[in-house]
Amino acid sequence: MGSDKIWEEVLKEAKNHISEQEVNTWLKPIKVGELRGDFIQLIAPNRLYKNWFEEKYLNVVKKIFNETLSIEAQTIQVVTKSSTKQKKHTAQTVSSSVTIDVYTTNLNKQYTFDNFVVGNSNNFAHAACMAVADGYFHTYNPLFIYGGVGLGKTHLMHAVGNRLLEKFPKLRVLYISSENFTNEMISALKSKKMDEFREKYRKVDVLLFDDVQFLAGKQRSTEEFFYTFNSLYDSQKQIILTSDKTPAEIPEMEERLTTRFAWGLIADIQPPSVEEKTAILMKRAELMNIDLNEKVALFIAENLKSDNVRELIGALIRLSAYSSFNGEPITIELAKKTLDRFLIKKDKIITFDTILKVVTEYFNVKLSELKSKKRTKSIAYPRQIAMYLMREKLNCSLSEIGEIFGGRDHSTVLHSINSIEKKLKKDKELQETIKILEKSLYN
Repeated sequence: MGSDKIWEEVLKEAKNHISEQEVNTWLKPIKVGELRGDFIQLIAPNRLYKNWFEEKYLNVVKKIFNETLSIEAQTIQVVTKSSTKQKKHTAQTVSSSVTIDVYTTNLNKQYTFDNFVVGNSNNFAHAACMAVADGYFHTYNPLFIYGGVGLGKTHLMHAVGNRLLEKFPKLRVLYISSENFTNEMISALKSKKMDEFREKYRKVDVLLFDDVQFLAGKQRSTEEFFYTFNSLYDSQKQIILTSDKTPAEIPEMEERLTTRFAWGLIADIQPPSVEEKTAILMKRAELMNIDLNEKVALFIAENLKSDNVRELIGALIRLSAYSSFNGEPITIELAKKTLDRFLIKKDKIITFDTILKVVTEYFNVKLSELKSKKRTKSIAYPRQIAMYLMREKLNCSLSEIGEIFGGRDHSTVLHSINSIEKKLKKDKELQETIKILEKSLYN
């Protein structure tokens, strides 16, 4: 029986001991390298598979060889494809046979899963990151996380890297922002060290690439990243990307890259709810030994202008510092005084121009386009939302709103408003959008 047939029998029997998904994910990519006496060599695609196989499945496979297939397997050596080209050492069972050079991960050790607050706004992205950190590399590759600034994308990415290194200290994990990637590439071009640059990125086991949208429009950086992505993906290395938009919505990004970004799993992070922001404040206060009661945390969560988690923590630090410097306990009154310019001004007068400004900035459209006759979705949708807000916040007549938007008749305006009201009942993303816009009106 050939080695391929033998491994097929191992896979078939393994399904009686572990789940079929685990067999397909972790055992199927393994190949038999050598069968020599009581020595068996197995070849894993890369270090991720090697380390995970040795930790989780080596004993199961050894038992199948010995008991089910009656193939004596005193020693099973697991190597990677790259190491098979090197001179073979004396056969022995090893927990890890690959030597990793000292390198910089760029990981922030403070970003962990333990201090990440999970809620409805981020639970899907969190679950996907946990799965990758637990070893489901092949299943979610690439993992693409998108959402607004300061919502926790970078935190989750670092948490994956930190968790993986806890489990597999010899993995090559590298975090890099698109800006630093571009800067390093420019430096390598100037110093004629592109081979070293490419080797650095293409030999990692896990690449954590932050703010990939900033590669758009940078032809040379995009091209270099395209080939790096292909090299890692073809070698079954894990790639995690973050962006402020979905792959299809990144302007000026090459289609050959956006299609690759969508090969794996796309997970979003929405702005946190008031309850989630309160929980974030309480959790961070606990970690920082800040005496914060829930009523004050709730007040900040409800009234802070921004949904950005970083700004939320910044407000907490500012409040704590003021309390410490002046010897005052943290109360709602102190929060009002200390954070005044960061809080929503609920007595602010809202006008047509206020709504138009907020909507055009949020959707990145021109005011002239909003008032034009264009009916493309990218223009019509923001226009409908602006009409809805004018009706809700200013109680304007349909004809008044129609005049603002180039003399549209009242039936067109009514249809737009009704369309938004209908979608609001079921569309959670639209609900969050309206909430953000309403808050921005008072900034």
